[in-house]
Amino acid sequence: MAAAWRKHLWIGLGLAVLSMLSIRSVDESVARFMHAHRDWAAGAAWVAESGDSLYWFTAFGIGFVVLHLRRAHDAARWCFLAIASLAASGIVSGILKATLARWRPRAFVADGSFDGDAGFAFPAFIIEHVRNSYPSGHATTAFTLAALATLKWPRMAALWVVLGAVVAGSRVVQNSHWLGDMLAGSALGWITPWMLMAFWKSRWPASAPIQRNGTTAYSMTSTTRPLL
Repeated sequence: MAAAWRKHLWIGLGLAVLSMLSIRSVDESVARFMHAHRDWAAGAAWVAESGDSLYWFTAFGIGFVVLHLRRAHDAARWCFLAIASLAASGIVSGILKATLARWRPRAFVADGSFDGDAGFAFPAFIIEHVRNSYPSGHATTAFTLAALATLKWPRMAALWVVLGAVVAGSRVVQNSHWLGDMLAGSALGWITPWMLMAFWKSRWPASAPIQRNGTTAYSMTSTTRPLL
Protein backbone atom coordinates (compact mmCIF):
# COMPACT_ATOMS: atom_id res chain seq x y z
CA MET A 1 0.00 0.00 0.00
CA ALA A 2 2.89 2.37 0.77
CA ALA A 3 4.22 2.08 -2.75
CA ALA A 4 0.74 2.60 -4.21
CA TRP A 5 0.21 5.65 -2.02
CA ARG A 6 3.48 7.22 -3.18
CA LYS A 7 2.57 6.60 -6.82
CA HIS A 8 -0.76 8.33 -6.46
CA LEU A 9 0.78 11.17 -4.49
CA TRP A 10 3.00 11.85 -7.49
CA ILE A 11 -0.07 11.76 -9.74
CA GLY A 12 -1.71 14.37 -7.51
CA LEU A 13 1.39 16.53 -7.50
CA GLY A 14 1.53 16.27 -11.30
CA LEU A 15 -2.04 17.52 -11.56
CA ALA A 16 -1.20 20.37 -9.19
CA VAL A 17 1.74 21.40 -11.40
CA LEU A 18 -0.50 21.27 -14.47
CA SER A 19 -2.93 23.51 -12.62
CA MET A 20 -0.24 26.13 -12.06
CA LEU A 21 0.81 25.95 -15.71
CA SER A 22 -2.81 26.22 -16.83
CA ILE A 23 -3.34 29.39 -14.78
CA ARG A 24 -0.66 31.22 -16.73
CA SER A 25 -1.05 29.63 -20.14
CA VAL A 26 -4.50 28.35 -21.14
CA ASP A 27 -7.10 29.28 -18.51
CA GLU A 28 -8.22 32.45 -20.25
CA SER A 29 -8.36 30.92 -23.73
CA VAL A 30 -10.40 27.96 -22.45
CA ALA A 31 -12.81 30.30 -20.66
CA ARG A 32 -13.19 32.39 -23.81
CA PHE A 33 -13.96 29.27 -25.83
CA MET A 34 -16.57 28.12 -23.33
CA HIS A 35 -18.14 31.56 -23.29
CA ALA A 36 -18.41 31.42 -27.08
CA HIS A 37 -20.15 28.03 -26.74
CA ARG A 38 -22.23 28.82 -23.68
CA ASP A 39 -25.18 26.95 -25.15
CA TRP A 40 -23.38 23.80 -23.96
CA ALA A 41 -23.76 24.91 -20.34
CA ALA A 42 -27.33 23.63 -19.97
CA GLY A 43 -26.29 20.05 -20.71
CA ALA A 44 -23.21 20.37 -18.53
CA ALA A 45 -25.36 21.46 -15.59
CA TRP A 46 -27.00 18.03 -15.47
CA VAL A 47 -23.61 16.35 -15.34
CA ALA A 48 -22.24 18.80 -12.77
CA GLU A 49 -25.13 18.07 -10.43
CA SER A 50 -23.65 14.64 -9.76
CA GLY A 51 -20.58 16.34 -8.31
CA ASP A 52 -22.53 17.91 -5.45
CA SER A 53 -20.98 16.44 -2.30
CA LEU A 54 -24.21 16.77 -0.29
CA TYR A 55 -25.83 13.97 -2.29
CA TRP A 56 -22.89 11.68 -1.67
CA PHE A 57 -22.62 12.50 2.02
CA THR A 58 -26.29 11.59 2.36
CA ALA A 59 -25.97 8.38 0.35
CA PHE A 60 -22.87 7.14 2.15
CA GLY A 61 -24.25 8.20 5.53
CA ILE A 62 -27.41 6.18 5.01
CA GLY A 63 -25.36 3.33 3.59
CA PHE A 64 -23.07 3.29 6.61
CA VAL A 65 -25.97 3.07 9.08
CA VAL A 66 -27.90 0.44 7.13
CA LEU A 67 -24.86 -1.74 6.39
CA HIS A 68 -23.66 -1.50 9.99
CA LEU A 69 -27.07 -2.59 11.28
CA ARG A 70 -27.04 -5.48 8.80
CA ARG A 71 -23.54 -6.41 10.05
CA ALA A 72 -22.04 -5.92 6.61
CA HIS A 73 -18.95 -4.55 8.32
CA ASP A 74 -16.58 -4.27 5.39
CA ALA A 75 -19.11 -2.46 3.21
CA ALA A 76 -19.87 -0.13 6.13
CA ARG A 77 -16.17 0.65 6.50
CA TRP A 78 -15.99 1.59 2.82
CA CYS A 79 -18.86 4.00 3.41
CA PHE A 80 -17.01 5.44 6.38
CA LEU A 81 -13.85 5.88 4.29
CA ALA A 82 -15.94 7.66 1.65
CA ILE A 83 -17.47 10.01 4.21
CA ALA A 84 -14.07 10.77 5.74
CA SER A 85 -12.49 11.34 2.32
CA LEU A 86 -15.25 13.66 1.14
CA ALA A 87 -15.11 15.58 4.41
CA ALA A 88 -11.32 15.93 4.43
CA SER A 89 -11.01 16.96 0.78
CA GLY A 90 -14.01 19.29 1.13
CA ILE A 91 -12.56 21.04 4.18
CA VAL A 92 -9.19 21.57 2.49
CA SER A 93 -10.93 22.78 -0.67
CA GLY A 94 -13.01 25.26 1.34
CA ILE A 95 -9.96 26.61 3.13
CA LEU A 96 -8.11 27.08 -0.15
CA LYS A 97 -11.11 28.76 -1.75
CA ALA A 98 -11.34 31.35 1.02
CA THR A 99 -7.59 31.77 1.35
CA LEU A 100 -6.87 32.28 -2.34
CA ALA A 101 -10.20 33.94 -3.22
CA ARG A 102 -9.86 33.65 -6.98
CA TRP A 103 -12.53 35.23 -9.17
CA ARG A 104 -14.69 32.81 -11.14
CA PRO A 105 -14.52 33.13 -14.93
CA ARG A 106 -18.18 34.15 -15.09
CA ALA A 107 -17.19 37.44 -13.46
CA PHE A 108 -15.21 38.28 -16.58
CA VAL A 109 -17.58 37.08 -19.29
CA ALA A 110 -20.81 38.79 -18.28
CA ASP A 111 -20.27 41.44 -20.94
CA GLY A 112 -18.20 39.28 -23.25
CA SER A 113 -14.90 40.77 -22.15
CA PHE A 114 -11.98 39.48 -20.12
CA ASP A 115 -9.51 41.09 -17.80
CA GLY A 116 -6.68 38.60 -17.84
CA ASP A 117 -4.59 40.04 -15.01
CA ALA A 118 -7.52 40.29 -12.61
CA GLY A 119 -8.79 36.90 -13.67
CA PHE A 120 -5.60 35.24 -12.50
CA ALA A 121 -5.22 37.22 -9.28
CA PHE A 122 -5.54 35.64 -5.86
CA PRO A 123 -6.54 38.51 -3.52
CA ALA A 124 -6.84 36.11 -0.53
CA PHE A 125 -9.18 35.75 2.45
CA ILE A 126 -12.53 36.66 0.89
CA ILE A 127 -15.50 34.36 1.50
CA GLU A 128 -17.85 35.02 -1.40
CA HIS A 129 -19.11 32.57 -4.02
CA VAL A 130 -17.92 34.61 -7.00
CA ARG A 131 -14.51 34.95 -5.35
CA ASN A 132 -14.06 31.33 -4.27
CA SER A 133 -13.12 29.59 -7.49
CA TYR A 134 -9.85 27.78 -6.71
CA PRO A 135 -9.96 24.81 -6.46
CA SER A 136 -13.17 23.43 -7.95
CA GLY A 137 -15.29 21.77 -5.28
CA HIS A 138 -17.12 19.62 -7.82
CA ALA A 139 -13.83 18.41 -9.28
CA THR A 140 -12.61 17.65 -5.77
CA THR A 141 -15.71 15.56 -5.09
CA ALA A 142 -15.60 13.83 -8.48
CA PHE A 143 -12.00 12.74 -8.12
CA THR A 144 -12.41 11.79 -4.47
CA LEU A 145 -15.10 9.38 -5.65
CA ALA A 146 -12.93 8.23 -8.57
CA ALA A 147 -10.06 7.46 -6.20
CA LEU A 148 -12.36 5.62 -3.80
CA ALA A 149 -13.76 3.52 -6.64
CA THR A 150 -10.22 2.79 -7.84
CA LEU A 151 -9.26 1.63 -4.36
CA LYS A 152 -12.28 -0.65 -4.27
CA TRP A 153 -12.25 -1.83 -7.90
CA PRO A 154 -8.73 -1.18 -9.26
CA ARG A 155 -9.25 -3.08 -12.51
CA MET A 156 -11.80 -0.46 -13.58
CA ALA A 157 -9.58 2.51 -12.73
CA ALA A 158 -9.72 3.94 -16.26
CA LEU A 159 -13.52 4.09 -16.15
CA TRP A 160 -13.55 5.87 -12.78
CA VAL A 161 -11.01 8.44 -13.97
CA VAL A 162 -13.00 9.13 -17.15
CA LEU A 163 -16.23 9.56 -15.18
CA GLY A 164 -14.48 11.86 -12.72
CA ALA A 165 -13.01 13.93 -15.54
CA VAL A 166 -16.42 14.30 -17.20
CA VAL A 167 -18.01 15.61 -14.01
CA ALA A 168 -15.06 17.88 -13.22
CA GLY A 169 -14.90 19.17 -16.78
CA SER A 170 -18.59 20.06 -16.74
CA ARG A 171 -17.79 22.96 -14.41
CA VAL A 172 -15.34 24.33 -16.94
CA VAL A 173 -17.97 23.98 -19.68
CA GLN A 174 -20.34 25.99 -17.49
CA ASN A 175 -17.67 28.67 -17.03
CA SER A 176 -18.12 28.23 -13.29
CA HIS A 177 -14.43 27.37 -12.97
CA TRP A 178 -11.20 27.90 -14.83
CA LEU A 179 -9.37 24.85 -16.15
CA GLY A 180 -6.70 25.39 -13.50
CA ASP A 181 -9.37 25.20 -10.79
CA MET A 182 -10.54 21.87 -12.13
CA LEU A 183 -7.02 20.42 -12.20
CA ALA A 184 -6.32 21.58 -8.66
CA GLY A 185 -9.58 20.08 -7.38
CA SER A 186 -8.82 16.85 -9.21
CA ALA A 187 -5.39 16.66 -7.55
CA LEU A 188 -6.83 17.23 -4.09
CA GLY A 189 -9.67 14.78 -4.57
CA TRP A 190 -7.43 12.06 -6.01
CA ILE A 191 -4.81 11.95 -3.26
CA THR A 192 -7.12 12.26 -0.24
CA PRO A 193 -8.60 8.72 -0.18
CA TRP A 194 -5.18 7.18 -0.77
CA MET A 195 -3.72 9.14 2.14
CA LEU A 196 -6.58 8.22 4.47
CA MET A 197 -6.46 4.54 3.48
CA ALA A 198 -2.69 4.45 4.05
CA PHE A 199 -3.13 6.09 7.46
CA TRP A 200 -5.94 3.71 8.42
CA LYS A 201 -3.87 0.66 7.46
CA SER A 202 -0.83 1.90 9.31
CA ARG A 203 -2.71 2.58 12.55
CA TRP A 204 -5.54 0.02 12.59
CA PRO A 205 -4.73 -2.62 9.94
CA ALA A 206 -7.22 -5.17 11.29
CA SER A 207 -10.17 -2.87 10.67
CA ALA A 208 -9.18 -1.39 7.32
CA PRO A 209 -11.54 -1.92 4.36
CA ILE A 210 -10.67 -4.97 2.29
CA GLN A 211 -9.48 -4.46 -1.26
CA ARG A 212 -9.93 -7.21 -3.80
CA ASN A 213 -6.37 -7.15 -5.17
CA GLY A 214 -4.96 -9.18 -2.31
CA THR A 215 -2.87 -6.42 -0.76
CA THR A 216 -4.92 -5.27 2.19
CA ALA A 217 -5.93 -6.00 5.70
CA TYR A 218 -8.29 -8.73 6.77
CA SER A 219 -11.86 -8.19 7.91
CA MET A 220 -12.76 -7.23 11.48
CA THR A 221 -14.86 -10.39 11.65
CA SER A 222 -11.96 -12.62 10.61
CA THR A 223 -10.48 -14.82 13.32
CA THR A 224 -7.20 -15.51 11.53
CA ARG A 225 -4.73 -13.21 9.92
CA PRO A 226 -4.12 -13.98 6.24
CA LEU A 227 -0.69 -14.24 4.76
CA LEU A 228 0.21 -10.93 3.08
